[in-house]
Amino acid sequence: MSLTAINLTAGYGRHAVVAEVNATLPEGSTTVLIGANGSGKSTLLRTLTGAQAALAGRVELDGREINAYKPSQLARKLSLVLTDRTGGGGLRVDELVGIGRHPYSGFLGRMSAADREAVERAICLVGLGHKSAEFVASLSDGERQKAMIARALAQSTELMVLDEPTSFLDVAARFEITDLLSMLSREEGKTILLSTHDTAAALAAADNVWALCGGRVYAGSVDELREGGVLDRVYPGMRYDAAAKDFRRMLNVEGQA
Repeated sequence: MSLTAINLTAGYGRHAVVAEVNATLPEGSTTVLIGANGSGKSTLLRTLTGAQAALAGRVELDGREINAYKPSQLARKLSLVLTDRTGGGGLRVDELVGIGRHPYSGFLGRMSAADREAVERAICLVGLGHKSAEFVASLSDGERQKAMIARALAQSTELMVLDEPTSFLDVAARFEITDLLSMLSREEGKTILLSTHDTAAALAAADNVWALCGGRVYAGSVDELREGGVLDRVYPGMRYDAAAKDFRRMLNVEGQA
């Protein structure tokens, strides 16, 4: 499953927030998108997945322009998890996750045994097997986020795009989710793109990094972007600490932050 941005400019109205993106997601790997608040990560992800129109350029999915796919076709190729909170709408966890099977279950939404098995597996993978029959509205924010990730997993797409998938999760759960996504790319060949501010967990699991700064995307491995000085420009006042494998606040001459 290949996803390629070609001279892509993303933004709102006439305002471009990310320009001239030329990058391809490496297949069967985990790519982490990092960038400061307001740098355009969510806008870029929405544009890459066809949820938002590009201002210029194009996105190709398996060599075909993404806007040429019908929604039902696209839903079988990529799944998208956004940071929008969900109240659950009176659904149980298994019912919410079951929505991910709609591209396969037909107009009436009747699920087969294979559909139900996919739902159960997705719920267990994110650690919510014990809450399958509970109402989404009764879950914590972190558990609701896991349920949304499970819905994307149940969709059984080769490409998964996730915007801040570890939002609302505690430290242990953040590593759990990023490790899960990394495992899915390694063992099941899924291509995964996720944005995050949780750099410690994400970079530890990343095969590749897209660093967004100054309205441009720089793609490469952690080491390549570090050696090129890109990582030191991603977050104002921060530098990448290779030993700690995370970003650290810069200190002034007197050693004070």
